This record gives sequence, C-alpha cells and structure tokens, in this order.
Amino acid sequence: MSLPCMHPVLLNQMIVVISQSFNECFSNDEQAIIGSFLTTLGDMLSLNSAYISYMQNQNSFSTNSQDDYDLLEKSVEKIKEELHNRVEGE
Repeated sequence: MSLPCMHPVLLNQMIVVISQSFNECFSNDEQAIIGSFLTTLGDMLSLNSAYISYMQNQNSFSTNSQDDYDLLEKSVEKIKEELHNRVEGE
C-alpha cells in the first residue's frame, strides 16, 4: 500500500494540532506513555522500511550480477568463435 506524498508543512501542522489536543486531554504521565509508544512505533516503522529497502537492493544486485554474468558469457563465446574462425582461416 502506498501513501500519497504529503507536504512537510501540512505534516507539521497536523502534528501541532494533534499534540495540542493531547496536551489538553492527558496528564503528564499519560503524555509520557503515549509519547513513548509513538516513538517505539516510529522506530519499528523506520527499521522495517530500512529492512525492505535493503532486501530490494539485494534482489536488484543479484539480478544485475546475473545479467553481468550472462553478458560476460556471451562475450567469451564471441571471442571463441572469432579465434576459431581465424585459426580455420590460416
């Protein structure tokens, strides 16, 4: 699922509005608990995002390596053919 790109100013305004309502509705201890929970949630999302990015890079690296290997193999075959043609031509 892909989220639409949001403008940073809009995100900042949303944070101010939400945090202000939390400040008015919850005690200091409740705010600390909610803040810790949201921080942990953010850390988990960040970690998951980094892991997914790493796995995608690994997959593209292995695909590129296979493509490079195929290209190298074709080049070697062409060189063999050229050498064979030159030896037969002598």
